[in-house]
Amino acid sequence: MLSYTKEGVTLNLFRENRYVAKDNSKTIKLVVCFRRERKYFPTGVSLTDEDFTQLFTCKKKDVLEKRQSLEGTFYKFKAIIDHLLEKNKFSFDNIERQLGVSESLLIRECFEKKIAKLKENNQFGTAQTYNLALKKFEKFDSRKLDLKHITTDWLKKLERYMLENNLSYTIISIYLRCLRAIMNDAIIAEKLDRSFYPFGRGKYEIPTGEGRKMALPLHTIKQIFEFESSTDPTISEYKDLWIFSYLCNGANFSDILRLKFKNIEGNEISFFRGKTINTLKKKKTVVAYLTDEMREIINRSGNPVQLPDNYIFPYLCDCKTPEEEFLMARDVIKRTNKRMKRISDALGIPKVTTYTARHSYATVLKRSGANIAFISESLGHTDLKTTENYLASFETEECEKNARLLVAFQ
Repeated sequence: MLSYTKEGVTLNLFRENRYVAKDNSKTIKLVVCFRRERKYFPTGVSLTDEDFTQLFTCKKKDVLEKRQSLEGTFYKFKAIIDHLLEKNKFSFDNIERQLGVSESLLIRECFEKKIAKLKENNQFGTAQTYNLALKKFEKFDSRKLDLKHITTDWLKKLERYMLENNLSYTIISIYLRCLRAIMNDAIIAEKLDRSFYPFGRGKYEIPTGEGRKMALPLHTIKQIFEFESSTDPTISEYKDLWIFSYLCNGANFSDILRLKFKNIEGNEISFFRGKTINTLKKKKTVVAYLTDEMREIINRSGNPVQLPDNYIFPYLCDCKTPEEEFLMARDVIKRTNKRMKRISDALGIPKVTTYTARHSYATVLKRSGANIAFISESLGHTDLKTTENYLASFETEECEKNARLLVAFQ
């Protein structure tokens, strides 16, 4: 049997069992495996189960010819693999390049491959963002666009289109960064020449979205803490989640819902941010102080069975896959936002969402004089610049208040 292994790369024959021809033959492919990934390549040969079993012993002329064809293709691939390993350039893309196969750079196909990869890494939120970006791009230009067709002028027209359709600069920035990442990946993989790259100084620069001013002042947060509803018993449950998020370093809801009792040690609760766990080489632990208020919420709204491997909040208990967890977390966020809107309407305050808790945590600390390095650490940011940018958009109210002091003559 034809089989080859070298430096973690394996090359074997593979029968495509899903499709059987009228003569009961099945397509034979070559399969290359490397680091738990595999790629299939056609050989142009089909064999019945009997002929495949006797491939190296059968004397029939047509089987001999097919064996010679398979051997020729096999050793051609073996030579390519040896060459790439010797140059330390082995990859599936480089095999195709050696074969003269040009991979499509159609935007839809590039995005679909990226989305599939993100889902494999359990980055379902990011995958959803890429999917929304792709839909918006295709609505703007329905042609089968190749990455080489993305020019500075095309991007400017796309930006105007999205603005005319009431998208904020924040959303526009997010979508265009997805496209830029796709093009960067293609350049790194040597599928796209850098001369086609339309982003950067002197070309097209992605607009910076203005930060959303979501932070609440301390007296408003106090109102939320004290709010009680006599008509909606579910408000208390979801208000508890919001308050827990605020007190737990403004942790994202998806992170809170994945917390388990083993994350608690003494008076601290520690966890990794789901948003960056797959993107940072050095994993950063977020540590929050477990306040009396947080313990009360756990006892009141948390899982009554407090075993180490049990979720603190029981919403994800019946989820069997990471994608089910993602969808359930989204549903809990939606339900919480619905209740928090009822609270904000009743109190006559600006709309409150799950993300308001994170903004409010950071801003209350800053306005109380907390060290920005501590705020950065507690938010799970990797550098102070990220935190400074994060807090910069929250200061309009403070600037207005300080400006009034300049003429407060009485």
